[in-house]
Parts: sequence; structure tokens; C-alpha cells
Amino acid sequence: MIASFVRGARLGAYFSALLAVCLYCEVIGRVWCHWLARPGSPQRVTRANRLTRHWHVVLTELTLRLLDCRLDVRGTVPPGRYIIIANHQSTADIAILPWALRSLNVKFVAKEGLRRGIPTVSMALTHWGSALISRHATREDLRRMKVMARGLAHWSASVVIFPEGTRSRDGRLLPYKAGAVRIVAKEADLPLLPVVIDGTFVAPDLGGFARHMPGARGMITIGTAIPPDVWADRLDDVIEEIRNWTLETIERGRRDEGVIPLAARGPITART
Repeated sequence: MIASFVRGARLGAYFSALLAVCLYCEVIGRVWCHWLARPGSPQRVTRANRLTRHWHVVLTELTLRLLDCRLDVRGTVPPGRYIIIANHQSTADIAILPWALRSLNVKFVAKEGLRRGIPTVSMALTHWGSALISRHATREDLRRMKVMARGLAHWSASVVIFPEGTRSRDGRLLPYKAGAVRIVAKEADLPLLPVVIDGTFVAPDLGGFARHMPGARGMITIGTAIPPDVWADRLDDVIEEIRNWTLETIERGRRDEGVIPLAARGPITART
């Protein structure tokens, strides 16, 4: 009975804090980044990047501390800008992945449905250098990805692409599709940075957060960057190689590191 009460109180505090942070960042973004900085100005770029990084870090720290989660980060991010190729398991990925890669200014190729309705998230994805696309590969989607790719230098940014195209709700790796990567890579001409996320699939949505995220353990593994002269003439093969490495990394982590749903609770760690 006491344990259930403590769990409920912790979840209530978490979701209240999550909403407060999102609303607070939304207000700051509207005033500080939009009203008090000219469109396209270096000032707006700097402020928007700082605010989004703040949002990612605060939300991830709340998840780790209030829900007693553990997230290990393996590998380091070398200086530069990248096209980040990552698998996708949860709505939490858009917060914890930039938290692990916080030396970068991270933008996303994300689904059109996120354009409105989510404080801070919708604002950042719509106005601050990301690309929102439909599930139908339209000409407008192609145009938006090209515009985003060309604008990465302006935002001093890297971009995350989830080549599975959707979340894997049971932790199984889905096929990788090279289409979005090919479009962005051709326009941006940046190194590819493979990244593996595992463990977040226990909470694919808000309902999953309430049921399974408390006490969960996850791992993010940062791979070796692949320069443009390596992937230029064989991008499809390179994407498949990244997927194979992702699958091997997930399997090894679950076998050797215990990255499984509802693993034993432990202290918060973030090794880099």
C-alpha cells in the first residue's frame, strides 16, 4: 500500500514537473527567441539552440531522478556537425538523445503530427531548424527536408534521422529505410554518426511511462562517424551496415549489460 502510494506520488510529481517545464520553455521561447530577436538573426539562432538544449537536459534529468531510472552513455561525440542515424523506441528519445549528445545543437526529421499541440516541442520542431514530414513521402516532404538540410549550417546544427520511420514499441529493430537519409545527406554533405538507443521501449508513450518507466534502465551507444567520402557512392550499403551494427550492439547490451525492461534499480550513471 505504501509502495503504491509512493509510486503514485512520484509519477504525479514527474508529470506535473514535465508539464511545468514544457510550458515554461514555451513562454520563454515565444518571448525571448521570437519577440525579442529578429527572424534569421544570429541572436535568434543562439537563443533557440540554448533553450532547446536546456529543455532536453532538464526533462531527461527529471526522468532519471524522479523516476529512479538509469541511463548509461557509451562513447563520445567528436567535435563537428553530423547526420545522426539512430533507432527509435520511445517518445522519450527526443529528449534523452540530445541529452546524450548535448555538445551538439540537435534538430530532427519528425512526423507532421508534432506540428502543434505539444508545448515547446511543437514550437521547436516548427520554427527552429527541423523538418516535419508526413508518412506518405510527398513532394512537400522532399522540399522540407532539403530546406532543413541546407539550413543546418545556419543553425550550427546536426540532425537526427530515425530510418525505421516509426517507433519500435517492443524493442525489436525494424528495417532501415535510406530515403530520408539520402535526401538530407546529399544536401548537407555531413558525416554520418551512428547511435544506438535501447531500453526506452518499455515506455513507448505516456501510458507506458506511467506503467514501466520507473526503475527502468537504458543505454545509448555512440558509434564512429562515417565521413562523406566513405558513404558518397554506397549510401544504401552503409545504412545497412549501420543497422547491422545497431542490432549487434543491442543484442550485446542486453546479454552483457542487462539492458532489459524493468532491470534491477541502480544509481543514475552517465558514462562518457
